[in-house]
Amino acid sequence: MAFPDDVFHEAPSPAWLLDEESQPDFRTVYGRLARKAHRIDVAIRKIRLAGVSLGREELGAPATIRLILAEIDVLTMASEAESLAARPSGRWRLELIIRLLETGALDVRSAPLGGWAPDFTVFSGTESAHFTLVGPHWFERPYPHRGPAVAAVHRGAGARRLARRFRQIWEDAHDVRTPLLETLQEGWHRVPASGQSPR
Repeated sequence: MAFPDDVFHEAPSPAWLLDEESQPDFRTVYGRLARKAHRIDVAIRKIRLAGVSLGREELGAPATIRLILAEIDVLTMASEAESLAARPSGRWRLELIIRLLETGALDVRSAPLGGWAPDFTVFSGTESAHFTLVGPHWFERPYPHRGPAVAAVHRGAGARRLARRFRQIWEDAHDVRTPLLETLQEGWHRVPASGQSPR
């Protein structure tokens, strides 16, 4: 069954299976869900800034994004921020992440003593509709291995259950939004855009 464009209003199936050969692929499905969501809750073990290929349309659509990380390395984040700031294709993405953190639209917590598997995202609509995307959150191509890279989209009771589990992890996690914001801002300032003064 094809994955619908407007999934929150056109989704008759309770689940879809995705792999590295699926069309639409993981990145496209994630983007469609993000554009229609009122809130996004993400639980992943660690994140690479360069691997966040979502754009303004996806990241700017939800009212709030809550991100839980099991691993966060400030030194690595600082290095990645500088690397993004040095490239026009990455600089606007870094700026978008900074602005979301500044406004509080993106909130980040760390749960180093917690644990979950696999990574998952809960997409919540304005009418309490929930979808979850469960599996490796890898947006870049090609995949880091030959496959299969299996993920699944769920709705209904399964999605609501994962939404509850996310809240449990979130409540026990530590707020790291401010130190992360400061780290990214420092990376931004150290590498001003070509022909521009530092922000």
